[in-house]
Amino acid sequence: MRYASLIFGMLALFVLAFAQPKDPPKGTRCVVCGMDVNMMPKFTSQLKLKDGKYVYTESPKHAIQYYLKNKDRVSQIWVKDFSNGRWIDAKRAYYVAVDEGPMGPDIVAFRSLVKAKKFAKGKKVFKFKDIDAEFLKHLEMGHGGMKHGGHNMKHMH
Repeated sequence: MRYASLIFGMLALFVLAFAQPKDPPKGTRCVVCGMDVNMMPKFTSQLKLKDGKYVYTESPKHAIQYYLKNKDRVSQIWVKDFSNGRWIDAKRAYYVAVDEGPMGPDIVAFRSLVKAKKFAKGKKVFKFKDIDAEFLKHLEMGHGGMKHGGHNMKHMH
């Protein structure tokens, strides 16, 4: 019985170890656009696929874009907290649109709603579920978070 609990404990640690984000190796390219994912490290994001493979993006914008197109293949998605550069669960993060990301307009993530609101300076703070293909399309078109669904995001609260 003692061995069974030991083996179970080791198995649990083993599974948890593989469910963690991994820093991308040097030269890793974005799965969406092919850009070097390490150009602006606070934007680097990653997804773990159900087959155990990790894919990386240079920004939260592309990570979520990839996720939306491949939900059935993705088991986890991580972004970096813009305030400290630590990996966080993308689905629990708070996002703020910015004009200057690795490829122009993008979004930055925060673990803390308080930090996200402070950074946003009155602009809207989004949750993961708020970010859809239309929102990302507006960012890609260079609106830098100015519009979402026909609304001026700076005045949406």
